[in-house]
Amino acid sequence: MNAFSRAFLCRLLAVLLVAAPYAAQTQAAMIASQQAIAASTQSERDTVGRFLARAEVQKQLAALGATNAAGRVAQLTDDEVRSLAGKIDALPAGADSGVTFLLIVALILLILVLVDWRK
Repeated sequence: MNAFSRAFLCRLLAVLLVAAPYAAQTQAAMIASQQAIAASTQSERDTVGRFLARAEVQKQLAALGATNAAGRVAQLTDDEVRSLAGKIDALPAGADSGVTFLLIVALILLILVLVDWRK
């Protein structure tokens, strides 16, 4: 590759790197407060609905004797749904914290045994 081709390619790449962020087609518009609130409320209702659709939640509700949970959720007010969705979002994701604690303790004991075994 000669010097002219290298310089041309370098300049072309520099221009493309500068121009690329401006080439994306974006659109912004004002929305009414009611539209934002409605979207937020629907999102929270979807969160509660997805939580109730999980098999382990349905099994636990059946064990507690709760029937027609989806119908009851549909009757909740927006504030009640917002509170319930907040509690669902605050739940820990993953395994039980007691299991995690036991695994950490077992790992520490294993490390101590390995360190002691090397001596």
